[in-house]
Amino acid sequence: MILLKLALRNVRRQIGDYLVYFVTVACTVSLLFALCSMMFSELIFNFSAAFKMETRIVSAFLAVVLAVVSAIVLGYGCLFLLRRRKKEFGTYLTLGMTRGNILTIFMGEMLFTFLFSLAAGLGLGTVVYQMIVAGVSAFMQTDYAWADYTAGGFILTVVMVGIIFLLTSAAALAYLKFETIARLLQGESKTEKTAKHPKVWLVVTAVSAVVLVISLFVLVLSVTNTASKNYASILVGSSAAAFLSIVFLYIGAMKCGIYYLLKNKRFSSRGTRTFTLRQLSGRMSADSVIFGVIAVLLSVVVAGGNIFITAFGTQAADAQARNPYTVGVSCPYDETGALTKDVLPGWMEEFGEVEEICLYDLFAFREDSLVQYLSGDAWIMRESDYKMLAEMAGEKPGEVGENGALLVCNGTTIDAFEEKQRQAEALIGKLQWNTAAFSLTFTGVSPTRLALAVDGPNSYFLAVPDAVVDIAESSGAYSASMTCCAVNYAAGTFDEEGLDRFLSQKNREEVYQKFLEEHPRHQGITNRCFLMNTVGGSLSYLLELAAPWLLIVLFVTLAFALLSMAVLALKSLAAVSEDRRRYPLLYLAGASRRQTFASLAVQIALYFFLPFAVPILLNIPLSFICVALKGMMGAYLTDLQVVGYTAMFSGVILLFYALYGAITFLVARLDVGRELNSAG
Repeated sequence: MILLKLALRNVRRQIGDYLVYFVTVACTVSLLFALCSMMFSELIFNFSAAFKMETRIVSAFLAVVLAVVSAIVLGYGCLFLLRRRKKEFGTYLTLGMTRGNILTIFMGEMLFTFLFSLAAGLGLGTVVYQMIVAGVSAFMQTDYAWADYTAGGFILTVVMVGIIFLLTSAAALAYLKFETIARLLQGESKTEKTAKHPKVWLVVTAVSAVVLVISLFVLVLSVTNTASKNYASILVGSSAAAFLSIVFLYIGAMKCGIYYLLKNKRFSSRGTRTFTLRQLSGRMSADSVIFGVIAVLLSVVVAGGNIFITAFGTQAADAQARNPYTVGVSCPYDETGALTKDVLPGWMEEFGEVEEICLYDLFAFREDSLVQYLSGDAWIMRESDYKMLAEMAGEKPGEVGENGALLVCNGTTIDAFEEKQRQAEALIGKLQWNTAAFSLTFTGVSPTRLALAVDGPNSYFLAVPDAVVDIAESSGAYSASMTCCAVNYAAGTFDEEGLDRFLSQKNREEVYQKFLEEHPRHQGITNRCFLMNTVGGSLSYLLELAAPWLLIVLFVTLAFALLSMAVLALKSLAAVSEDRRRYPLLYLAGASRRQTFASLAVQIALYFFLPFAVPILLNIPLSFICVALKGMMGAYLTDLQVVGYTAMFSGVILLFYALYGAITFLVARLDVGRELNSAG
């Protein structure tokens, strides 16, 4: 009991030393609690009902990965705290304590820290869990619902945290068992390391930088050239070369960079730069491999996250562009209207509160003068229907004009849309469509590219004056036709399953089967008279498919970021602990407290953020790669949107780095401040 009281007193007195460790454990517990809660939450898995088992397996796998990563990081932190207090424990041994007593004290300190962190982490985890549910709800485009907490999630979190505590305790036991009293009393002795063979390492740095640039250039080219016979091998080889060159770039730069900065007297002699650089010289060289490994991990996170966001964003934009209404129903055109036009509006009103509805017809003509530009037959729509549909989709319609023909791009990609706009510049007012009944002149391209025509049989159609369509309809000169109904329901009132069952029943009725046989040209589909397309149709399936991958990207990013941030923070504090007696010397030599703390801030900032330098710069080639992927997948996003996503993803990671770096600096500042106060 006395030893446990001593342990609790030590935790209170050395709260600054334990702060980063406490924050790391609390963050780990919060993430584990969120993951474990998700594993037992039906609400989360209902978001991905079609892939429920896959999502559950992914969550369990990520929980194990996060626990392993956390055990490694916290084990390192445990050893850091032990080494930081070597002399204290050595003194305990000389005073007659046994190694068992010391281990009891230290394990008591770790236990109290873990208990405090567990309480804080569970509290934070409840918030993180709800934030994840809210984020997934927004991602799945569903209303947010409060997620329940389960006993299973709580118990599993406590068990996993207990296992991590036992592993870190084992690491401490092994360390204290093999350390001698002499080495403990010696404390942390640091020898000043000078760069060996700096010219060789400068060559390594230059060669690595060149290899990195070349491999990234080849990687960008390989992504855009999928027709290459060696596409897969080039892609894998260039990626491996890039990651290896990053490691050697950091090793070379860290081993010679400080040397050449110190050699430049004009740079190093200003202010406290010489002191700052000398403080960094030994650490940079010794930790160069760690820097390289962390940079590779962060590069993988940045690349994987950006590619996932681009792929999903492109597909989501595609799904959204193909139906901007709540629901659309299409069927063959009925000249009498009895089987389609007269009944569709009434049917739609039975399955929700209708806010807007538009019933319209499309007619196709084989017009040679327009075939090449339209990439197929000339499908026409009434101008009034076109404007009504644009209003329902929240788009601004273009002007058709008297005797005009306005090209409408029906759910096309951005590239195809812009290509039609470029082609139109030379055709406006010149391309004409003349028949015995009417004469039309091409007036341009509609400013919208959404699929205004539900299940349109072509990617393009012409909006023409209503009178022209009336003539075409009455004359019967069209080669194909269809009737469509677009509906926007009040939020939360649409019974999608009910409408789907209703239309499926109608499709099986003999009268509609016979009607379909008499109208065979209905987008190549001959077994259904009525086709339904909802705003959540393909998009909801895409969201369900993406949900497990979203979890992987999210938690792998958090795990890798937590690993790198915690390691860098603990190593920074270890270095400050080793060198803290040098800061009073700098202060007594004439530097102000502000200059002394500024030197400390520069050291931590450089040490903390240098591993993130290359991953941030990778956003440049990644932007080209993501733009190329966007083009390969249909280019439904603009280049600016893609670049914005890559910058946003890296910016979020950088923000968390800044917060962790700020905590590290505050702890180190307290440590150095005590030394300055004792020096007078």
